[in-house]
Amino acid sequence: MKTKFLGIAPYEELNHSMNVVSEQFEELQADIYTADLEEGQKLAVELFSDGYDAIISRGGTADLIRKAVSIPVIDVSISIYDILGAIRLAENYTTNFAIVGYASITEKAHLLCDILGYKIKIITLTNTTDTSKILDDLVEEQYEMILCDAITNRLALTKSLNTILITSGFDSIKHAFTEALTIATYLKQAQQEYQMLAESLKSQRSDCLIIDQEFHVFFSTLNPALEKAFLLFLQAKKSLTEENQYYTTIRGKSYSIELKPLLIDEQFYYSCAINTSTPPIVGNRLGILYQKRSEVEESLTTKLLFTKFIQQSTKQELQKLADHYQGMIIFGETGTAKSSMAYQAYLNKKTHNNFLISIDSKLINDKMWKFLVNPSNGPFVDVNNTILIEHVEQLSKQDIDQLITIIQNTRLLQRNHVIFTYNTNRAGEASTYEQLITELNCASIYAPAIRERKNELSVITTLLLNKMNIECNKEIMGFDPKAIKEFLSFDWPGNLNQLQAAIKELVIHAATHYITEHQVSELLKKERLIQSFSISNQTPITLQLTAEQPTLFDYIKQIVLNVLEQNNGNQTKTAEQLGISRTTLWRYLKEE
Repeated sequence: MKTKFLGIAPYEELNHSMNVVSEQFEELQADIYTADLEEGQKLAVELFSDGYDAIISRGGTADLIRKAVSIPVIDVSISIYDILGAIRLAENYTTNFAIVGYASITEKAHLLCDILGYKIKIITLTNTTDTSKILDDLVEEQYEMILCDAITNRLALTKSLNTILITSGFDSIKHAFTEALTIATYLKQAQQEYQMLAESLKSQRSDCLIIDQEFHVFFSTLNPALEKAFLLFLQAKKSLTEENQYYTTIRGKSYSIELKPLLIDEQFYYSCAINTSTPPIVGNRLGILYQKRSEVEESLTTKLLFTKFIQQSTKQELQKLADHYQGMIIFGETGTAKSSMAYQAYLNKKTHNNFLISIDSKLINDKMWKFLVNPSNGPFVDVNNTILIEHVEQLSKQDIDQLITIIQNTRLLQRNHVIFTYNTNRAGEASTYEQLITELNCASIYAPAIRERKNELSVITTLLLNKMNIECNKEIMGFDPKAIKEFLSFDWPGNLNQLQAAIKELVIHAATHYITEHQVSELLKKERLIQSFSISNQTPITLQLTAEQPTLFDYIKQIVLNVLEQNNGNQTKTAEQLGISRTTLWRYLKEE
């Protein structure tokens, strides 16, 4: 029987790394969740009795879990090499940085600086430390960047401090798994007895949930999401001292709960038999997404979305407009974090923050129109929500007129907040934007392109490189000097989306700890070639290949011929447009 581990990762990227490491151990099964500090402790308490041999977490989250559960908790440590990698990455772009974290980080950082002679400001946090004030002081001292743990990273983002997340490397995670396997070996006999009882209960027709007086889970046959929902429901009850039956609806399904108190060794437990009582009620529809405020907040922290790269002036403007407008339109090119800005605007609202309801304009059809205004559960007749209508530029003139009429006739803006995103790359008639502004009295805010933020590109590149290192389990410390110069000179017409994809490709294929000039040159050749396909007002390129199995050379040659024809045979212009030399162009034209 395989050893079973529960992983509680404070952030999404560590979750991914732990999953990758767990696949190297054939003798174990790992269930890994993302939760931080008290939330991680609560999740561990809810799940640990479900047959797990050990829990793997890190830092403060591991400390809290250890106080609350009765099975081994193994801490994923941060090694000296992990800290050195973060320092080397930061040194590529600034020498004006500090290290902020708990003793597990700063003790090793002090040792490393003593050995290598680094003069770096290091601040150790404790449970009583006012971290917010420390970060404010670093801002006043004009530090450009801090190296920190996940907890400090989240707070630093609210203060416009650039950060590099010090994460546990691949070897540190592997060491934690090996240690956990050793400890779990001595608990197998008790685990087998527990599993026998668990399987017996699982064979019953009803789901089962057993909790104590503190709502700690003793046993559960529910999946984690349902288990959490039932716990919240039971916690809201005033008394559970008597046998009783309850009814509740969760995610469109109705359930009956038969609760029986059990007194064992002067300690009360509660056994809950749970059954589904009705078929699902209509819930989310294709193209419409409901998110609670907590889910949006999680997206902006644990998943490291592009809000990290929204300019501080833009964040301040979003906050200011939130108090004076019920409608807002966020416009800009592809990949300029418009949706992330909309998420930030939703979180800024003091009212209309029950749900964020996202609607994809590309999927709107007659059936969806009917659902939007359905009097029983349509989002346009609900109250106290923020409605995000994305890609509004793709609606026809008739649909725009219909949308504005519905918003006005239902007085939607008096009961909800509405945010539109407008992609200027794919915009049809300009009147769509103007019509929303004038007829709905919307505020407008611009999402600038990367080419307008050249002075920030070096920092954005560093932060994305740190993110891709974590996501791809790599340890790239930066670019060669000539490589970064060429990389930063590119305009990046696809903006943050294109930039992130490019950095991920460079990180994946890097053969050393630094990205080379050759890597960047080859990547930018490809990006310029792709860019040439989407130049506006050009005749579409059609590939006419006669070979039964055309090669990559055949495809590229056909593209070259099409662009040459569009440029009326001008080889110099064609080479510049494709981002290749005249010699390379000549080779494609001459070789059969």
